[in-house]
Amino acid sequence: MNKKPNRLFYRQILTGKTVLMSFLVAATFASCSKNNEDIASEAQSSAFNSDHLKKGKLGGQDIIYERKNGLNFFEGDMVLSDKQLSEGNEVKKGGASYSRWPGGKIYYTIASNMGSINVNKINSAISEYNGKTNTQWIYRTNQSNYVEFIFGSSSGSDGWAHIGYQGGKQTVSLDQYISVGSVIHEMGHTVGLYHEHTRKDRDQYVKILWNNIQSGQSYNFNIYSSGTDIGPFNINSVMMYWPTSYSKNGQPTITRADNSSFTYNRTGFTTGDINTINAMYP
Repeated sequence: MNKKPNRLFYRQILTGKTVLMSFLVAATFASCSKNNEDIASEAQSSAFNSDHLKKGKLGGQDIIYERKNGLNFFEGDMVLSDKQLSEGNEVKKGGASYSRWPGGKIYYTIASNMGSINVNKINSAISEYNGKTNTQWIYRTNQSNYVEFIFGSSSGSDGWAHIGYQGGKQTVSLDQYISVGSVIHEMGHTVGLYHEHTRKDRDQYVKILWNNIQSGQSYNFNIYSSGTDIGPFNINSVMMYWPTSYSKNGQPTITRADNSSFTYNRTGFTTGDINTINAMYP
């Protein structure tokens, strides 16, 4: 997903990095009697103003997701199957990481209306995975379990993907103007990676500025604790949210823990990303 500041947005928690290995203004100081947890709680309570938001369980953990166009969107750009949610009461170590692609082989096809520019981006992203990780993306012949890259919006720059191996046909959706780095991000969800900012240890490294988050979107910043974090927190991960993801005012929604800014990465894998994927797929 490539949701930028003034649109919606996008966690790397690699379904292994956590495997799963994805905004501070004056108003923040107006309620100095409230701590960050109070603000977060108030932000969460406002989320259900919209009837398309649903409560469910994933890996035994309570989550909030969005039901839209018949799909279950988690943290903006990850699609959960009805089966994953129906099995959500069962605690599965590593969350979606329990459903990794057998042998690390991911068969794929590309929709005929994708267009040559995005086909080239897909090929570049696949070369990154095949050349740097233990996963192998292989063009489908007659395999029944596979991924189809489909065309999303002709004017957008976002994407979404089913999370982890689900069996049968699953999807990666790509808009016309999506970057190669964001294609890599969406494919990361396919192999089982979540967003980095939802790792269990994230509060040691980043600060969530709840007052700057769009109304009803704060659930996208919840910690996903059902997974298994691999390696150190990686603020430069290709699976990290933007600093202004879901911002309502153009101000940061995420900073470093010391209040300093960071620059998001949508150029490609970091060493930490590669190590996490390879830990998931030894």
